[in-house]
Amino acid sequence: MIATKECPLHTGTYFSQALQRDQSYAYFLPPAVSSTRPAPLLVLLHGLGGSYMDWPAQTRIARYAAQFHLIIAFPDGDSGWYTNALDGTSRYEDDLIQDFLPHLQRTLPLLPPGKHWAIGGLSMGGYGAVKIALKHTHLFSLAVSHSGAFDEPHRPEPHPVFGDPQTQAHFRMQESVYAQAELALCRYPVDRPRLMLDCGQDDPLLPASRRFKDHLTFIGYLHTYREMPGHHTWPYWDRAFRTALPEIAQQIGAQTT
Repeated sequence: MIATKECPLHTGTYFSQALQRDQSYAYFLPPAVSSTRPAPLLVLLHGLGGSYMDWPAQTRIARYAAQFHLIIAFPDGDSGWYTNALDGTSRYEDDLIQDFLPHLQRTLPLLPPGKHWAIGGLSMGGYGAVKIALKHTHLFSLAVSHSGAFDEPHRPEPHPVFGDPQTQAHFRMQESVYAQAELALCRYPVDRPRLMLDCGQDDPLLPASRRFKDHLTFIGYLHTYREMPGHHTWPYWDRAFRTALPEIAQQIGAQTT
């Protein structure tokens, strides 16, 4: 499913200074949203090897989103882990923060960032959503991860984005959700994003989700965690998003239509 009459899908482009090229994106804009009735924002990130059209094309998200006064935007992160690569060849975090989000603010009737914004994603995008929210706490009040690939910066071999595990250990730590969660604890509770995590019980990334969940529990970081039947597949992510959406909407103040 791509879109419904109640929740039409739009596409657009913007010039990314960070990447020095035009970037495509998609978004759901309910008809009731206007300059006199702006809406909260949910940014949804795709997984490794995916694109900005994955969420709309592979799930029934249009049907679910039609129930809420909510703008959902889908950026294109290629396979860049929503990170400014160590070697400087790609700056996907800067693209998201400095180019994509300001473009949305200029062109869509959004409520202000902070309590009315959330970010989520699956796999690579689940890692990216949590990391981005923890690093940029003024933008998002909630981060949602479905089957998050939280261990990627900790892999024991050289990585095209995160570099060498020994010589670039400091950089890898900067991009670790474990370290960023600890840093976020230095802020007042109202200034920290809430985290929602879930994973399929037959997903190969389940151990990574459990490890990160245990770390959050150990350091006392506010979060919710859910395991449900499913694999690292779109049927699971469709169901996981449908399950999480009412709570997401309540957190960022998206009213029912």
